[in-house]
Amino acid sequence: MLVFIFATEVEHQNPSSMLFQNALIKTVWSSIVTLTDVNAMMWKEAKAMALRHESVRVCAETRIAAFVRKEIQESKYKEMKSAALIIQKQMRQVFARRFVASLLKKMKEDEMFQLRIKCATSLQTSWRRFFWRNRFLNHQKRKIECERQNNTKKREHLRQKRRLSLASLLYRDVIRIDTTIATVSIHLYEDVQTTMLLKVYVPSTRETFSFRLNENEVRECLERALCSEGRLSWDEMLKRDALNELTKRLMIRNVRGRPIFLFSRRNIVERGLLIKTAVLQSCGEIFLLSMFRSPYDIVFCTYQPSTRLQLRTKISIPKLSSWLNQIYAENRTTWSSSKNADASFISEPALRLLKQENQPNLIEWLVKRVVIRENPKHGKFELLFQYEAEEERVIKLVTKIQSQWRRIKSRRAAKSQTYTHWEKIYVREERMFAYRNTITDERQWEKPKLLGEDDLPEPVDEWRTEQIVDPTTGQVHVYHVNYGTGQSSWLTEKEAAVLVQRRYRSKHESDLIGKKKLDLVDVVNALKFIQGARDKYDKDPNKLANIVNYALLCHCIDLDFEKARPIYKEAMKVSPNHPLIARAYGIYLLASCQLPRATSFQTACRLFNEADLADPTQSKFHSATEIYFRWSVLADSKNPLALLNFALVHQCIYKKYEHSERLYRAALAADPTNEYVTENYRLFTEERYPGGSYVSLGPPFSVYRRSTIVEERPEWAEWVKMKDPMCPKKGFEIYFFNRFTKTTRFNEPDWKLVWDARVERSSCVSGKTTHWQEYYDPRTKTTFFYDGYSKRYTCVRPE
Repeated sequence: MLVFIFATEVEHQNPSSMLFQNALIKTVWSSIVTLTDVNAMMWKEAKAMALRHESVRVCAETRIAAFVRKEIQESKYKEMKSAALIIQKQMRQVFARRFVASLLKKMKEDEMFQLRIKCATSLQTSWRRFFWRNRFLNHQKRKIECERQNNTKKREHLRQKRRLSLASLLYRDVIRIDTTIATVSIHLYEDVQTTMLLKVYVPSTRETFSFRLNENEVRECLERALCSEGRLSWDEMLKRDALNELTKRLMIRNVRGRPIFLFSRRNIVERGLLIKTAVLQSCGEIFLLSMFRSPYDIVFCTYQPSTRLQLRTKISIPKLSSWLNQIYAENRTTWSSSKNADASFISEPALRLLKQENQPNLIEWLVKRVVIRENPKHGKFELLFQYEAEEERVIKLVTKIQSQWRRIKSRRAAKSQTYTHWEKIYVREERMFAYRNTITDERQWEKPKLLGEDDLPEPVDEWRTEQIVDPTTGQVHVYHVNYGTGQSSWLTEKEAAVLVQRRYRSKHESDLIGKKKLDLVDVVNALKFIQGARDKYDKDPNKLANIVNYALLCHCIDLDFEKARPIYKEAMKVSPNHPLIARAYGIYLLASCQLPRATSFQTACRLFNEADLADPTQSKFHSATEIYFRWSVLADSKNPLALLNFALVHQCIYKKYEHSERLYRAALAADPTNEYVTENYRLFTEERYPGGSYVSLGPPFSVYRRSTIVEERPEWAEWVKMKDPMCPKKGFEIYFFNRFTKTTRFNEPDWKLVWDARVERSSCVSGKTTHWQEYYDPRTKTTFFYDGYSKRYTCVRPE
């Protein structure tokens, strides 16, 4: 009935919006919750659920806070622990440095006084040398500076004088009067009064003639020469054409065969009689010609009516006579056979034309040889004779030839200077040559053009010192360069040699001792351990560890074999089967050469074998090797006994015979007369042969120097058969030696492996299309052949 009522109520409230079951649940829930008991019960349950949820949340927060505090405290603890460890480490380092410093101070106290005396003496000597040398150099510098200043003053005075002379120069030209060539220069000076100085320099006699003219004399001469209607200004008088008129007043006289120049201050009035007037046409212009003859010369004057230009020239009688004789002598044969020859020259000698009765013929001949032309320099007309034009043409040709010669000479000089100032260098980065200017340090890839088809010689393979200036700081840096190989370095040859020697010694020591480097901590620890071994043995001499450490200390560090013998025997009594004691005692027996030696050697070999059975990996002996044997060599690498002990370790314990031989050779180099070293090395070399205790594939490398080549074949490549004349065992004198790997073998090498190695490193030259292939071996620099059919190699070229 209750269900039916709820169902009916549900249908009225939610007829179709939801399912029947959901609607029923909703209606029941809304109806029951309104009940007081149900409502109180639900609130109580809700509060309990809220309390449980809150308690869970609070517990989680507490747990997270505890975990965070734990992490913070743990990180603080780790930081404090690491800080404490670092502080302990630093303090140990400080104490170690102090301890080492005290040791070094004690070691150097005995030598310090003598060293100070030597240093003081050396410093005093160097200071005196520096003082007096510096004083001498300063004196030389002051002397050179004074000479330089005096020379500068003299040059400045001469330069000023020359500058004034060039500033006052108005005119300069080369003139010819009769047969004498001279250089004429005109200078203008304005001191108290304006004057002109006319200088004539004669190159043939190296004489200079000077004529000083005042303003009135210059004006009078130029106004008459230029036919000026009024007074000339200075601008007009200083023109080149006007100044050229002053040179026409120069006269020459021969005094005792030497030309003397004179300046004529009188008016230009032709001397002699007027003998001819004629009209000439030249260059499209008409000129009126007048000839004047005097006892000394013949003057030709022309007048151009259109421009009123006057031209003048003259020829002296001796010059005319010489000209006539020269022409007659040169062309006498030609004129005699020619029908159109000049009758005056054929019928009469040249000198007869100068006579008064032959004057018409002379005038006619001279008129034909007067030339009026336009000067190419300034474009004005000039009057001259044919021989003068010919001489000018010859002078031009000579000048041109001289200019060409000077050009060739200058090119040769520039080329030789290029050879001096330029050099060829090799650029290593580009693998090609470049060109460098030795003065400016300019560099270029192109060859200098002045060399033409030639080229600079190849650079010499030598080191040179150069300087470079830093553009930012201006500091000069010195470096060293080899332009033959393109290498450069900041080190000198001495510094580089010292560096190479240092590297070589370091490499040699690393090969002998090992590549591990020591620092101060290792030194302090080693010294501390050694000192601790002494102290512990003094405190407790019956403990086995103290006995063994002290025995190794006396044996390896103190190198006192006599003191180490009873300690080793005591250790062997306490523990005869311990591998460390057995190996150390065996090395001691061999190093000290205990008598009888054969028995000692057999005892040592037995101890080594027993130790190998007990400790096959040598792990128990490694610490002794590092602390005692290796440290003794590090402390004194030139001590033969320390090297001997270390060699015996590699020989008997680690079976490294090549390393042992290097240590033996170093010990012999330090002291070749040490009986312990020589005896052990002799025994080592004897036992390396077959049947010995230290058998190897071949004899030691030291045997190679005393051996001779018995046989070598091209098929063997780098292998040769050698014979040792001083072999200690008979039957093993012959062995094989590899010239490149420096290895030896008693038996023949595996030739198949040898050929395979040669083929792998060689390159195929030819024969890819045939069954014969030719190979080139770069190591031996030879060729060999391989037959693909028969699978065999040969060094003989197949036919």
